[in-house]
Amino acid sequence: MLTTMRLTFLSEDVKAAMDQTVEAFGISLARLAELEPRFEKISELAFCFGVAHPVMQPPGKGRASYSRDSGVFFTEAYLEYDAWIGARWADRVRAVAKASQAALSSVHKTRLTPDERSSLSRLIETVAEQLAVSPPQPLLSLKPVYAFENGSGQRPSIGFQPPSAFEAEVFKQGIVALQPHEIHAYLQRLEDAVRAPETLKLYKRQDGRLLYREAWADGENVVEHVGVYGERGSTSQHAASGPVRQREVMEAIAAEAKADGFAAVPETKHIGLLVSKAITGAGTKRHLRQRHALEDFLNELTGWRGLGHCDGGSIGSGSMEAFCLVVDYKIAAEVIERELAGSQFNDFVVSRVSQ
Repeated sequence: MLTTMRLTFLSEDVKAAMDQTVEAFGISLARLAELEPRFEKISELAFCFGVAHPVMQPPGKGRASYSRDSGVFFTEAYLEYDAWIGARWADRVRAVAKASQAALSSVHKTRLTPDERSSLSRLIETVAEQLAVSPPQPLLSLKPVYAFENGSGQRPSIGFQPPSAFEAEVFKQGIVALQPHEIHAYLQRLEDAVRAPETLKLYKRQDGRLLYREAWADGENVVEHVGVYGERGSTSQHAASGPVRQREVMEAIAAEAKADGFAAVPETKHIGLLVSKAITGAGTKRHLRQRHALEDFLNELTGWRGLGHCDGGSIGSGSMEAFCLVVDYKIAAEVIERELAGSQFNDFVVSRVSQ
């Protein structure tokens, strides 16, 4: 059997360390394979490895192809980046063995006989066992990658080799060198940062009154909403383009509010408030439209008065209702009852949901 092994589709930060393992594995496998009978239907099996790099788009399924002119069958799989973090040679060898088995499984059944496939699988495991106990010296390490942050709140670009003098001048302090063990945590923080920030809702009691302080992203701004619980309050806007900058602004607002005694009220501490009315049977389409309109009405009311939020509704079995979660039931019920009385929903009643 003639086998070869090579690296393809890899970046500069991984090449030396991964090539060290792949080359050693490939040489050992080729030597053992030479002792086996020649392939019946191909002249050579070429194992080609890419890298499942955490900062790149996750690779799709491995590919396989056959060159009729040369008789070489190319089969592709991906090496797991994490196996090369640190100095665990046995983990690296096992990662190559795992990728080799995956590549072998993608070879068309018409190109390898069952015996050939079984023999190769056995040889791969033999090489892994033998090679794992013989680490080379020196054991090469992965190199860092570089995040180029331009400070605009946009997702940084990633470089796989040290920045040039021009890049260093352009980005100045915006270049972050990420060691291999830091990459996953950095990408997770990045993912969290670019995710749209959640609405901020904080409360405090002062001089017998309940105060609220809220903030949420709206287009290219963060809207801050402050007031007395049950009253409309006032708003101000903070320019903030992009989710990263918006998150920073909201974190600053939260820090200032918490320093002033405001705190979040866990949803488990919110009180259920029901707005309902009796209907006949399961209701009609008109009832359904009215319930949706009621939910919109309550969303606006609870939001702009700092009361809490509407959490949906239901219809059927002789009633129609919308459910709200509020911080102070007494105040919220008084406000909602007053607003319902002057609206198209004046036939609805407010009640507390038993805990």
